[in-house]
Amino acid sequence: MAAEILYSWGPGESRLALVREGRLADLVLVRPELLAGAVVLGRVVEVAPKLGAVFVDIGQDKPGYLQAKGLTQGASVLVQVKADAQGGKGASLTVEVSLSGRCLAYAPFRPGLVVSRKLSEDKRERLLGRLEPLVAEDEGVAVRTHATTAGEGELEAELADLRGRWQAIQAAAAQAQPPAVLWRPDPLLRLLADNPGVTRVLVDDPSLLNPAKACFAGPVELHRGPPLFDLHDVEDAIAAALDPVVPLPCGGRVTIEPTAALTAIDVDSGGASAAEANTQAVGVIARQLRLRNVAGQIVVDFVSGGGKGALFKLVSALKQAVARDPVATHVIGLTPLGLVEITRERKGPSLAELCQERHFGPSTDAAALAALRHVLAEARHRPGRGLGLVVAPDVASALYYRSAAIAEVEERLGRKLAVRAEAGRDRADFAVEELP
Repeated sequence: MAAEILYSWGPGESRLALVREGRLADLVLVRPELLAGAVVLGRVVEVAPKLGAVFVDIGQDKPGYLQAKGLTQGASVLVQVKADAQGGKGASLTVEVSLSGRCLAYAPFRPGLVVSRKLSEDKRERLLGRLEPLVAEDEGVAVRTHATTAGEGELEAELADLRGRWQAIQAAAAQAQPPAVLWRPDPLLRLLADNPGVTRVLVDDPSLLNPAKACFAGPVELHRGPPLFDLHDVEDAIAAALDPVVPLPCGGRVTIEPTAALTAIDVDSGGASAAEANTQAVGVIARQLRLRNVAGQIVVDFVSGGGKGALFKLVSALKQAVARDPVATHVIGLTPLGLVEITRERKGPSLAELCQERHFGPSTDAAALAALRHVLAEARHRPGRGLGLVVAPDVASALYYRSAAIAEVEERLGRKLAVRAEAGRDRADFAVEELP
């Protein structure tokens, strides 16, 4: 199905929205502290022999966890971040680096050529014949489904680019002092690689045009006018994805409640038939798991009715609904109590963890970044005027630690931005004032 990507720049946070058939299908938040996929030169700060692991300083508050033996305290180690820090735990790390492109993934430590099993046998054979002469014995290459549409020379060029990227990382590692981030994956390229059928990319800032064109061969357009995320009601869809209750067309609802151990999902018919509510809930659950980046163990309590046969049909429908999710999602089956068990791979904090604190409102970081976006929007209507930002005290504290984001705003404004904390002001309530 055709889709488009909206790429919105912001101070301290850029956002990418995948819109499919006019609805938000996926959301990526890009912040400096989110390192999933990044290659980092770290330093071992603790050895845990009973766990067969070490803890590695990668420049964050908590050291990352690396399952590895033979490393000593103080040693430098090149790692890739598998999953961002979450819930008081440090990032999950691996030494098996893999660099992804649109069609290929390059794994220098896992030799061999692998082609996606989602492809038909004849397509797999053609791709193997095309790439086998290009892949050296000591390097690994995984071929994605996108490779079937690659033009003449495109696979060869991407493989050369990935090799060059790995060589540059190795050269940087030889010169760097740990902890140091050596490479970050391009968020647009990752979104394109995971989602076939993208026909257009819209950006809202000129600085994004050239990087986007380097990732996407199709139309890349600069959006002018209203905020980009007002298109297709994306901003409203994000707000809805932070609400624990999702209404169903039949009048029922799906309630999604995360706990420390798992995420519980309850389906309520709201007066409709059990079959109608459950059928509508299947697609809603699959979409919301992806939008909210829910991970770990998940249990679903569908509306009772129809017996075990109806539940088995729901399990089958749910498996089909999550099949397109680029994050590994497995519908395990039924518990003795009739609950549906699901597991979804953890890649880092959920949307709620990034943007909220226990559903009581935006986090201080999310409020601070939203306030900076608001300043830039107001500046368009007040050209040449000195502006100040009035925020709650805890938001002012968050802005104090976002000096890089403040500097980006001041560069756009062409002048200093004054921030004033006002006691009693709500965290989500910020104002722009004109300065003398």
